[in-house]
Amino acid sequence: MTADLEQLKQSLGNHWKGFSDFFQQALLSDIVLLNTINRYLLQHAGKQLRPLLTLLTAEMLGKITESTYLAASAVEMVHTCSLLHDDVIDNADERRGAPSVKAMWRSNASVLTGDYWLSRIFHMVITHQEYRLLPWFSGCLVNLSEGELLQLEKALHLSATEAGYFTIIGKKTASLLAVSMASGAITADAPAETVQQLYDAGYQMGLAFQIRDDILDYHKTNMLGKPTGNDLREQKLTLPLLHALAQADEPTRAKVLKWVKSVAKSKRHYTKIISFVKAHHGMEYAHTVLQQHVDKAKEILASFPENEGRNKLMGLVDFLAVRKK
Repeated sequence: MTADLEQLKQSLGNHWKGFSDFFQQALLSDIVLLNTINRYLLQHAGKQLRPLLTLLTAEMLGKITESTYLAASAVEMVHTCSLLHDDVIDNADERRGAPSVKAMWRSNASVLTGDYWLSRIFHMVITHQEYRLLPWFSGCLVNLSEGELLQLEKALHLSATEAGYFTIIGKKTASLLAVSMASGAITADAPAETVQQLYDAGYQMGLAFQIRDDILDYHKTNMLGKPTGNDLREQKLTLPLLHALAQADEPTRAKVLKWVKSVAKSKRHYTKIISFVKAHHGMEYAHTVLQQHVDKAKEILASFPENEGRNKLMGLVDFLAVRKK
């Protein structure tokens, strides 16, 4: 049974409000422009999946505290910071169906706001003496940076392989969902073995989440808040296309990669690539792999005693496999 994100947030009652209040308070500044941009970002917040994972993990383990609010705020700050920087790198004027910070206040404001959100994480951790979270967040930030640079390297040479693809999405997407769950477990005072188990569950959920994102990018219509085919325009080879390329002969692969290089200038080439992926069952393959990671995440969660928190997390895993946005 899939979960509705808004219902899950409501099910947390005062704890979701407690997180929201803590999060907003942590972002306050004496700089008027920064507060204006922060309010704009909060008004256009996305799914807030990562803090939801943190809170639900702590709920499953029986203990949501102010430390959990801090961890949930930190994972959302990391995610938002990465988006603010991405919009500058990708020259994106839209985010979540609204003008990006880069479009509204220029690139330097987007980068500096992202830097501020990142700085607030360490300020929160030090102020509240939550040093046990530091290794997890610092490691995640290293992964995010490495993942971005590896993706850039592969896009420049169109040299991605399926193994390389999983390295990239493991670092860029899965590592943060993993830390979202691990930090929830840490703030519930879970033993190290449990923290690692939930890190692994979050990692599997993160892989599934990104594969679903990549499948949606090949749909004619897309509700992700970014243009359909955006990955191809940025010469990112994701799982559906990588599988299709692996099934084709060398002359066909060379031809398709040539189309990818010129797809930003030619809608005709984009249409050809979509047809190629469908003809070689790239979408079906990606769906199969996605489900494998969903099953692995649920297998880990099933090892915990059944309670309301665990059931919510199970539903959330299913949501990742079928979401439309």
